[in-house]
Amino acid sequence: MNHEINIRMFRECQNEHSHEYMQILVPLQKPMSITIEGVEYDVTPQELCLVPEGMVHECNYYGKLLALNFTEEPDDKDKMLLANPIVVSMQGQILQLVELIQAELRQNPESKSVRFLYQFLYSKLMENHEPPSIRYICDHYDLPITVNELAKIERYNVTYYNDWFKQQTGVSPGTYLRRTRVEKAKELLENTDYSVTDIAVMVGYSSNSTFTRAFRSITGLTPKSYREAAFSRGQCGANALFREVM
Repeated sequence: MNHEINIRMFRECQNEHSHEYMQILVPLQKPMSITIEGVEYDVTPQELCLVPEGMVHECNYYGKLLALNFTEEPDDKDKMLLANPIVVSMQGQILQLVELIQAELRQNPESKSVRFLYQFLYSKLMENHEPPSIRYICDHYDLPITVNELAKIERYNVTYYNDWFKQQTGVSPGTYLRRTRVEKAKELLENTDYSVTDIAVMVGYSSNSTFTRAFRSITGLTPKSYREAAFSRGQCGANALFREVM
C-alpha cells in the first residue's frame, strides 16, 4: 500500500477549516479539544484523532502537534471505515510507532524511513478500527462463511447485523465477501500459474461455475479472460521496457 503522505509538526492549530485529504492529529504535550462537523472530541496525548477528508473541523490548540496528512484516497475497502472521525487510544505497537515517528523527525525532518513507519501505523490503525466480523472475512474468505456466523461475532441478531454492516461498508455482507474473494482471485490469476479451478477452491468456491459467475459479476470478465488480459498488459509493459533499454 504505497500512499502519498505529508508529515508535519505544528506549534498550534486554530480556526475552522477542512482538508481535501484525511488527516491524523496527535497532540504531543497536552489534551486537545477538536470540533468535527459540530461534534466535540477530547483527545489526550495518549490518543490520536483521525479527521476524514472534507470534514469541517476546528481546534484551538496551542502546543506541539503531529499531523499526518494522507494525500491519496484510501483503498475502497477502507473508505467506509474511515468515513467518520475516530479517536484511538495509543497502546502497544501504535504508541511505539508514533514515538518512533517523533524520534525520526527530530533527527532528520526529511527522513524517508518515517514514511515506512507511517504505512505500518496506518495498517495498525485499520486493524484496531476494523470491526471483528469484517476482519474475519478478510482473514477467512476461503472458508464457507454465513451471515449467522458474522452476526454472532458482533453479537447482533441477523436483521440488525445486515443493516449495521451496510452502514459500515456500503454493501451487504454477501457482496463484501464476494468482492474480497474476487480481489484475492485476481492476485492469483495475475501472479501464479494455478488453474482457474484451483483458484476457485483457494478463494472459497466449491465449484468453478459459481466462481465464474461471482467473478464476472464484479469484473465483467470471466477468470480466464481476466488472466489473458493481465498477461497481455504484462507483455506490453515488458516490450515497452525492452524498447526503452534498446
